[in-house]
Amino acid sequence: MDVDSDRDRDRDRDTHRDDDGPGLDAGPAPRRIGRRSLRWAVNAWLALHVSAIIIAPASVAPASALAQTGWELVHPYLQLLFLNHGYHFFAPEPAESTLLGYVAEREDGTVVTGQIPNREIGPRLLYHRHFMLSEHMAGTDPELRELWHQSFARHIGRKYGADRVSLTQITHYLPTREMVLEGVRLDDPASYAEQPLGVYQWDEY
Repeated sequence: MDVDSDRDRDRDRDTHRDDDGPGLDAGPAPRRIGRRSLRWAVNAWLALHVSAIIIAPASVAPASALAQTGWELVHPYLQLLFLNHGYHFFAPEPAESTLLGYVAEREDGTVVTGQIPNREIGPRLLYHRHFMLSEHMAGTDPELRELWHQSFARHIGRKYGADRVSLTQITHYLPTREMVLEGVRLDDPASYAEQPLGVYQWDEY
């Protein structure tokens, strides 16, 4: 009798499953679908993110029209996350670098000279930030460049308590392959070119 009762209960359970659909095991199905959708979304975002990171340096001139078109699509995203680094000073054809030399004169006649960036600045990340400032100054729109010069002069004057600040743009050119083979150093004086930017009086600000 007990065996027959167990069989009847099993039969009733199977009947309910057939009537109601997939049964108790069907509960987690929507959850699996949600996880699968999330996985696909994360994978798609990773693919787009990595593509955007690759497009950033690839779009720096000289670049193909395809890379420049890709940059137009992804640069708002990169700008938002501050990932719009071209790294053009590494590859494929590093260009010359820009330094900013200054002479700050105080009322008592003392003079402070220096340049931005300064190799003694630490940590290294701070040196990199200063280097990006001078690079942006040289690469900005010519109509806005004078505002950069005034901003630098104002900051230097305040920092050193100077009334008069002279600025010079220093362009550091990379040696050619032939020069390297001849033993020319990267910091050879002949690889630097200076261009005076102007003299700024502190009382102007």
